[in-house]
Amino acid sequence: MSSVVDEAPAALCMSRNAALRRTIRRAIHAAGWSVEFLDEPDRAANADRSAGSDAAIVIVDRDSFGGSDDELVQIAGPEGKIIIVGDSLDDEKVIARLRHSPMDHLITDLCEGDGHVLLVTSAKLLSGDIFGLGKYLSWGVPVHEICIQDYDQKRAAVDEVAAYASTVGARRQLIARIEIVVDELLMNALYDAPSIRHGVSRHRRVSEVVEGGSQTDETATLCYAADGRYLAVSVQDNFGELKKGAILDHLTRARAEKGRPKQAANGSGGAGLGLYFILSAATRFIANIDPGQRTEVICLFDLQQTGRESTTCAQSLHIFHTRPG
Repeated sequence: MSSVVDEAPAALCMSRNAALRRTIRRAIHAAGWSVEFLDEPDRAANADRSAGSDAAIVIVDRDSFGGSDDELVQIAGPEGKIIIVGDSLDDEKVIARLRHSPMDHLITDLCEGDGHVLLVTSAKLLSGDIFGLGKYLSWGVPVHEICIQDYDQKRAAVDEVAAYASTVGARRQLIARIEIVVDELLMNALYDAPSIRHGVSRHRRVSEVVEGGSQTDETATLCYAADGRYLAVSVQDNFGELKKGAILDHLTRARAEKGRPKQAANGSGGAGLGLYFILSAATRFIANIDPGQRTEVICLFDLQQTGRESTTCAQSLHIFHTRPG
């Protein structure tokens, strides 16, 4: 009787790094996939690889692969999903490449023994089950959930998550970043998403609801949890209006401002500004999108990271879609 790994669609890995290969092998096999490694990935870009077009996932180590993005897309084939390891979101050229290619998954650094993000990404791409905060945390961790419909509930929810972050040992500076992210995620869900759907400005939407003293017709769902390594938060709306282009636009702003969200807050606002803050503050950023139906944005914060180790942009970016949209 053949094993699950034998029957699973193949993943193709292009890396010469032995430690990275071990991490990828463990993660991919744990997700129920078989994995094929290319010893000479540079040459593979120009090779006629019929198997490449059948690979459900193509994992590329930028330190090993010397081909162009077009060659990489050709190797992956029309159905293959590409995961880039080694590129940095602090690099403007990387953002431009993401913008003009079907590459939706980037991990800046994948150390040996730290393959969980790759495991989760692979499993989601295989199963199509993309929603849920719990996937990114250790098994059995309780996930707290709050439904929010008005501005006062939003403020109370931000305070609740901040108190929780303090309880699980987050540093003061990290708690401040978490507060900003939760607040902006909820603003995006309650005001930006419906503004985009109905073709009005965020300012008008906020004025109608907040200044008018009324309650929105929409509900945002906030979830949060921690497992000792990461504190994770997610916010889900019922619109599915978030686009990859918008994420990359505000990632560019986040990188250019060197991770100084408080200073940017004194500047001009506008729809989508929340993404600017979020991408400056989170360790990992995940967007799960069912176009026209719902969006779930998940942010992970490394509880073990010190202030000196913090970076100006998220260390991984993942954009999942239930279908093209």
